[in-house]
Amino acid sequence: MQQQTGRVWRAAALALVDSAQLVCLGQTETVAVTPSADAFVRSLAPASNYGAAGSLSVSGSAAVNGSGQQNGLFDSLMRFPMSDLVTSFEGSFGTNGWVVTGATLAVTEVGAPNNGIFNRGVGAFEVRWIASDTWVEGRGKPTGPTTDGVAYQDLGGVLNPAADVSLGTFTNGGVDGVLSFPLPLAGAMVSNIVAGGDLNLYLTAASASVGFTVNSRNFGTTSAWPALQVTAVAKPVAAISSIGMVGTNQVAIRFNTASNWVYVVEGVSSLASGGWSNVFTVPAKPFDDQAEFVDTMTNGWRFYRLMLSR
Repeated sequence: MQQQTGRVWRAAALALVDSAQLVCLGQTETVAVTPSADAFVRSLAPASNYGAAGSLSVSGSAAVNGSGQQNGLFDSLMRFPMSDLVTSFEGSFGTNGWVVTGATLAVTEVGAPNNGIFNRGVGAFEVRWIASDTWVEGRGKPTGPTTDGVAYQDLGGVLNPAADVSLGTFTNGGVDGVLSFPLPLAGAMVSNIVAGGDLNLYLTAASASVGFTVNSRNFGTTSAWPALQVTAVAKPVAAISSIGMVGTNQVAIRFNTASNWVYVVEGVSSLASGGWSNVFTVPAKPFDDQAEFVDTMTNGWRFYRLMLSR
């Protein structure tokens, strides 16, 4: 029996060494990133680029400008660089010591644009994460469109229904002011953030009435630019605190849990063979807690490791 106990404690040491991370539980950080490129495109000028405009716009088929004229469908594209964000999080939490817990798109709406090219109206629009990073912002303006960047006729090559992910439908306010749209943490978008590459969003009308105009990165006041606000928290330590025999062939595994994380104890009889299997799961809880699992030993060797996810 002493031989079994020694081998169980060896398993505990493996779990502690493999998963130790020097991070502060509960630490949270939010980083706001402004676009490195943005542009709107317009169906009535399918070959024209508006990448240097001071505004972005999303419009449906029924929205009209201040003079009652319908100026076609509008869609918008935004590109947010994630490299500095990753550097910031890793500086705070350590390499791979953080997890994304929130993402919000913040924009400054212009309820009644002065330029007659823009339609007005309250309605629904969709935000999509798009896989393509090939579109070019361009230098076109409403007063002087160009052909050196993305245009409405290019959307077929930019969008990919098989890879792009809808992040939900939202509604504008129709008045001047800052609007924030919490985005769901779609797997593709989160992977994009963690990888540190450019993240691209596409905004398109989800109702005919929407005529939504916001300040772009070319607007004169930088505080009014669009921003993607990403929140991350420190990844808790996944560590078995103690392992001990509680019977002739049973072992108790104890560990602390952090709120809103799922903990999984995996076991294997031979490290050489691999084949770790799930033996115990603690579902996510809204509070910190302690967990204990009692396992029945089937032979002289039993190794355990503790995994966690959010």
